[in-house]
Amino acid sequence: MDILGEILKQVIAGASQPAPQQRPAPQQPPSGMPSADDLTDILGQIFGGGQAQRLPDVVKQFEERGMREQVDSWVRTGPNKPVERRQIEDVLGQRELEELARRRGVDRDQLAEVLAKYIPQIIDELTPGGQLPRR
Repeated sequence: MDILGEILKQVIAGASQPAPQQRPAPQQPPSGMPSADDLTDILGQIFGGGQAQRLPDVVKQFEERGMREQVDSWVRTGPNKPVERRQIEDVLGQRELEELARRRGVDRDQLAEVLAKYIPQIIDELTPGGQLPRR
């Protein structure tokens, strides 16, 4: 079972639901933006595959970069505090982010923006009980 893929589908579907009086989101992402398939693969690499085996490591990376309060909001129940693109770049590293973007043919800055939007939601969904899973 690919837990991460299922969660990502739900998160992306929720984000693409048009608000009243808006047109539906286009099927193809704008040039340089990762597609849903690209994003699934990239997040799979970040989180350690479909079972998100690296979730505790990812959380620890954010905490070590001074974002404990934000990460706690993602893990625990309640509203998620936002993360900025530059914080994603700091946590993942410029080189790693560049490599992820290059492999998928997407713009690195746009990838960082998209990850800043989805990583809090993904971590929130992966921790429904408000705690990290035990290893």
